[in-house]
Amino acid sequence: MSNSILEQLYFGEIRPEEVIVPKNPEYRALNKKISISKEYFKNILSENDFKLLEETFDLTGESCSMHSTEAFIYGFKMGALMMGEVFGGKD
Repeated sequence: MSNSILEQLYFGEIRPEEVIVPKNPEYRALNKKISISKEYFKNILSENDFKLLEETFDLTGESCSMHSTEAFIYGFKMGALMMGEVFGGKD
């Protein structure tokens, strides 16, 4: 692993989306409910209908990922702006 955070970012060694696990205690329970629901639909839907449902889940995941990316970027920019204001001496 590289020494500086900038080097780690450059070489792709830092990937927040791969290491972030929500701390909300409801996170795992929610994912368990989703898994149970998917298994239910797998058992009652035709193979083609279930494939369409899985594709819909995949699209939803992509949409959430895009939103998370934008939220991360926005948060990072806000943090940088705050640091600039703190160290810039603005009141």
